[in-house]
Amino acid sequence: MGLLSDPKSRAKIVTVISKYNNKLCFLCYTIGLLWFLALAYTPLNAETYFSENALLPGLVTSKFYSDADAERYYSELKTELKKHERSMPVDWLYTRFIELGLDTYVQNYSFKYPLKILGEQSVDAHNVFAILRAPRAASSEAVVLSVPYRPTASPKTKTTGGFAMLFTMAKFFRRYTFWSKDIIFLVTEHEQVGMQAWLDAYHDSKSDWISAGELHGRSGPIQAAINLEIPTNKINYIDVQTEGLNGQLPNLDLVNLVVRLCKKESIAVGLHGQTRPNPSDDLEDFQYRLATMFKMMWAQASGTPTGNHGLFHRYHIEALTLTGKRVKGMQGSKGFGEMGRVMEGIFRSLNNLLERFHQSFFFYILPATDRYVSIGLYMPPFGLLAIGSLIKAIGLWISLSVNTQEKSEDGKKEEKTEHETAEAHGTPQENNQADIKGEKKPTMDETTFTLKSIVPVCIMAQIFGLGAYYSPDIFVSTGVPMRMSIGDSVQYGILAVFLSSLALPRLLNRSYSQTSRPSWELLKCVALIIQGTILFSTSLMNISLAFFLAAVMVPVGIVLRPVRNKFGQLMQAVLLLLSSPFSLLFIATTIDIAMTEQYATIPALLGQSWQHMQTVLLLSILDCQMFGNWMYNMACIAVFPNWLLFWSMIWTG
Repeated sequence: MGLLSDPKSRAKIVTVISKYNNKLCFLCYTIGLLWFLALAYTPLNAETYFSENALLPGLVTSKFYSDADAERYYSELKTELKKHERSMPVDWLYTRFIELGLDTYVQNYSFKYPLKILGEQSVDAHNVFAILRAPRAASSEAVVLSVPYRPTASPKTKTTGGFAMLFTMAKFFRRYTFWSKDIIFLVTEHEQVGMQAWLDAYHDSKSDWISAGELHGRSGPIQAAINLEIPTNKINYIDVQTEGLNGQLPNLDLVNLVVRLCKKESIAVGLHGQTRPNPSDDLEDFQYRLATMFKMMWAQASGTPTGNHGLFHRYHIEALTLTGKRVKGMQGSKGFGEMGRVMEGIFRSLNNLLERFHQSFFFYILPATDRYVSIGLYMPPFGLLAIGSLIKAIGLWISLSVNTQEKSEDGKKEEKTEHETAEAHGTPQENNQADIKGEKKPTMDETTFTLKSIVPVCIMAQIFGLGAYYSPDIFVSTGVPMRMSIGDSVQYGILAVFLSSLALPRLLNRSYSQTSRPSWELLKCVALIIQGTILFSTSLMNISLAFFLAAVMVPVGIVLRPVRNKFGQLMQAVLLLLSSPFSLLFIATTIDIAMTEQYATIPALLGQSWQHMQTVLLLSILDCQMFGNWMYNMACIAVFPNWLLFWSMIWTG
């Protein structure tokens, strides 16, 4: 504080920022980017540990040896699934839970898709759940074991093995009386829609699109949830899915618990398909950790849950998804016996909890299953990565203040000289009538630097953003007479809004007078401040999204400025178009397809990306309206208007 309160020190800081702001921005961005990527290096991250000692993972003797029951359930379910290719066998599930002696209930619900995907038609569906009441408590707390039902016609990986584990664990848990928490066994239909319907009914919340039926049985507050997606009776490793809605993550202790118990049963654990190899040197180990960290951040940045567990997080319920993976040629397959002992250990540890998860980290990045990067480690490099926007904004503001002051002084000197000359010649003071009346005659330079001159630009940019946010329904209704699909209507409609926004600078230039045209320095200064605000506020919730946005937006925003050279102006326009939200979505889709799917040629990849981008746009709107995913909101209301300010700036002056 003394450094900023001392006038001499403050003057030195101002001088350094005004003279060397470009070099400071480049230095901070480079160091921040390299530092952030270097966090995958083992000495720069930390080893995981348990903060909640009450979990006591793996200290009890495992009693689960009921893999024969699991195999029987697995065979029965495969036979039953053949009879229900598109619907859930509600009666069969209900009967099996009743046979186990559990309190069993069926929840009926219906839902409609936004954008009138099915018109006014609603879809009726069911959830089946059973509750094992704790003998040692009065249903004051609960934990959940869930499995999503996927019919034979579903393109997603089947969960038959998960159902076998669900019924087997229910039968196994029923034998013992040491439970202090209720255990809820939940089977949901229609993936996340069914889970959201059940959570809405359990917590008495309402949705505009999902009409959740009443739950005729319930327990106490849910402490944790495990979602199973196991396809068969044999797996090679368990993939831990942690990312929830809007980038929320479960408490790190829950992840550590799963990893520790899997290692105890010699089951390999992976993150997003990345299983730990046996590195031959430090470079190979760093490459594995960097790839794992990148894939986790890539999944988190989307804001879309990687499993049904992601919808629990908004209710302060720690949850994750365990996905069984079977890889051809990979050795070390495990069966229901090992998986059952892992599930037993998880629920017995959760049974020991005396309070909610709170001691470990909620904000972290995982470069490996046994290493983590906490918020205290990744925020300093991110701060350096994004601080360039604010440094450049401060430099521009200082420059504007100095220029305004110098021009004001020059104007006063000119007026004084003219006044003295007029008095010497005895000429009338017609030009000074405004001064006699106590008014100041505005000049072009002074008017240009006022904040009110950029208000129309900001308002118009925000109007375009709101138009993109509220327009999908209009696009769909407009596309119906032209026989366009809903996906095409949304995609080409958003593209039309984007292309029409490119005319904003020309529209504003026509409306401005010579004395009201805004200064490009002031417009860029405000745009950079808004950009920094977006990045730093996003980093507090979804560090991965903030990192990818900062890596692209910060250098582009710093280097842009109006130029008279036509070629330079064209290059800046191309650079800005490539960093626009619409282009970034296409680039992200292309990268995602390149990582997950096969393609023959580059043109084929780009064609697949354009088609898949349609699905991504549609799903982002559906997730926004049905589940509260704010990715589409943020892109339309924050990122897009901010980008339009930069677009207007390069065509000003």
